[in-house]
Amino acid sequence: MPKDPAWWLYRHLGQAISDFRMISPGDSILLGISGGKDSLFMAYALNSLRRRSPVKFNLAAITIDPGEPSGFSPQELDLLRGFLESMEIQHHVVPTYIARIVEEYPTTKSACSLCANLRRGALYKAANELGYKKVALAHHLDDAIETLFLNMFYQSRCRCFEPVTHLTRRDVFVIRPLVYIPEKEIVRTVGKLGLPVIKTRCPVAGTTCRQDMKELVMLLTQRIPQLRSHMRSVLKDIWTRKARPAGHDDPEDEGPDRPDASVG
Repeated sequence: MPKDPAWWLYRHLGQAISDFRMISPGDSILLGISGGKDSLFMAYALNSLRRRSPVKFNLAAITIDPGEPSGFSPQELDLLRGFLESMEIQHHVVPTYIARIVEEYPTTKSACSLCANLRRGALYKAANELGYKKVALAHHLDDAIETLFLNMFYQSRCRCFEPVTHLTRRDVFVIRPLVYIPEKEIVRTVGKLGLPVIKTRCPVAGTTCRQDMKELVMLLTQRIPQLRSHMRSVLKDIWTRKARPAGHDDPEDEGPDRPDASVG
């Protein structure tokens, strides 16, 4: 039987879940699926984990469709549904007009920030309606490093999204099980697995402040090969040094171009 191409990443996945107590026996977890490489890998990896783990938990998935002009085609939604249902993961789709709202309505926030807030709102509202107390998002190690740099360089704050956040207004726990995994390893593994990645239609993809931070991380890594490993330790120190009080909500923004609720 061929070895699972993702097998060696599972230790990072399991370590993050253990370090931050993300999953408990009997949990029902709603996966935020955008169709990108990160969220598809998250679904694949968590499904593999639940088949092997003595801790029993359930998975379902949700996709927030932003609508025209950058929404999903019926064929793309069928592709996502087929992939998820092949792993016995029920797939929910929430149609919205987010893309049109972002395109037509002026705001003091960036388009990315407005889109992120609207997507998060739709995601958490749907989680409440569907009865899920935990939502999993596919932010990986590079997302965390970039967010930390965005906050440092643009807002003079040493902060980042957290591996586990309790949204008290919705009474939903948000977990990020990929926070220890570098993006390049997800890219490599998704290619080996042949996952059905759907290309984003976001009109500003690759042109934001976050892209600048991504390029900075790549540049620094050329000079400091162990940068990501060192930054993972820095982030873990930030996350564990001073735990937030129970009931603290996720901040509205995590830098000028915060990753959206179904990133990846």
